[in-house]
Amino acid sequence: MDTDVLIVGAGPTGLALAARLHHLGVAVRIIDRHAGVLELTKSAALHARTLEHLRDLGLADAVLAEGRRVDVLCLRTGHRDRIAVDFRTLADTAYPFMVDLPQARTEHLLIDLLAERGVRVERGTECTGLEQDADGVRATVVTDGRAATVRARWLVGCDGARSTVRELLGIERVGAPYSDDWVLCDADVDWPLPRNEMTFSGDTEGIFGVFPLPGERRYRLAYTATPGVEPDLRDAQNAMARTGIEGTIRSADQFWTFSLAHEQAVRYRDGRVFLAGDAGHVHTPFGGQGLNLGVGDAMNLAWRLAAAAHGAADALDTYQDERHPVAAQVIAFTHRGAQMMLLRGDPRRHVRDAALTVLRSSTRARRALARRFSQLDHGYRRAPGSGGRVRGLAGGDRLPDLAFFDGHANRARRLHEFLPSDRHTVLLTDATQAERLTVPDSVAVRLITPDWARAASADTAVPTALDRGREAARLYGAAYLVRPDRHVAYAGPPAGLPAALAPLAGLGEVR
Repeated sequence: MDTDVLIVGAGPTGLALAARLHHLGVAVRIIDRHAGVLELTKSAALHARTLEHLRDLGLADAVLAEGRRVDVLCLRTGHRDRIAVDFRTLADTAYPFMVDLPQARTEHLLIDLLAERGVRVERGTECTGLEQDADGVRATVVTDGRAATVRARWLVGCDGARSTVRELLGIERVGAPYSDDWVLCDADVDWPLPRNEMTFSGDTEGIFGVFPLPGERRYRLAYTATPGVEPDLRDAQNAMARTGIEGTIRSADQFWTFSLAHEQAVRYRDGRVFLAGDAGHVHTPFGGQGLNLGVGDAMNLAWRLAAAAHGAADALDTYQDERHPVAAQVIAFTHRGAQMMLLRGDPRRHVRDAALTVLRSSTRARRALARRFSQLDHGYRRAPGSGGRVRGLAGGDRLPDLAFFDGHANRARRLHEFLPSDRHTVLLTDATQAERLTVPDSVAVRLITPDWARAASADTAVPTALDRGREAARLYGAAYLVRPDRHVAYAGPPAGLPAALAPLAGLGEVR
């Protein structure tokens, strides 16, 4: 084999997958048909769940240093504020906000990280053919007109909405295109609203979105195209009237017009070949979900490929079961959101406005929307391989990243930080739970407890956090098996752990 995993496509999804696989000890190659990073106006929003993933990759601090923090997403219709989604209400994450950073910068940061680890993107290289057998994949790749064969155990198509890998596999997409094209540009704008606020506005003519970017007066503008008009500064300024806010576009970079759709591949796997990111799903830019969804695919698939590389081939079987429904939910959510904002002259717009006003008065509804947009509520309760439930936390859910003061370390810390990110972890909440518990060598064990006496007497081989403030109280009285992507595989009595650990018994050392 030339490599364990060949990744086709070096956008955010492919780059994140490569970085995660390398961190998990899996040999990887990544190719891309473009000569370099495309400096296009594309995605910008990085939501809380993606920031957690980037923290596990070691990139969150760099993103925070460069990006523009956004606390509020405001939806406006008919020139009036209807509802403000405040991400500061997110209580179980280190990132109760979103960060706007142009996609090209995110890609450069990931490329630099890979380069530091000895992995380079093979540019100007295109995958033109695939063959599979029981042991691996033979990919025909072409570089500067020269064809070669790359032999890999698995291949992942992260090559975008027009995925060559998907076409080679003959995998159908279902859905439909939108009649409206969208225009994107980065611009210098005199904008009277606070810089911590993203605004998405709709009126009888269409949609206009304003997203703060790093740099003084820098914003990303996204709006439905004016029929029959070539986008330019004047067109953008006229379209800004859809917001009902008096802003002035001083200058704009290149305008890009995109045709959009709400479509999804019918399956994400064909034997040893997988799809991730836009190769598997496309939707509107409503709420900035696309890049984040692709990175979520990568983080879910990475630990599975690592487990398979170390002997647990069954780990790959539920990638489709978990990520396909999540993407379907995002596609439906963004479709409904865009259609709601695009009612134009439809008399139902008055019902919409009234409904949004009612939602604004509900703290619970606004918090639920914050979790939906942030992708913190993405979970896999109905997928095989997860089980148990403890006080609302069920198998398949993301483990809450609770903040607590660790009396052993004598500092504040986060639960995700306490758990390793390169393997499964048994999280115990009582020192006695470790008695007679057999854990495979590839699985870590951690203990968090408010009991200083039990913490002091705990097995010194088990890293222990002393939570005297009981800030993690919602977890107590149970044991958990936590996956490398921070989702819970099992939650419940310690007696249920052996069965949950059984699939990992033959797993070799991760690193």
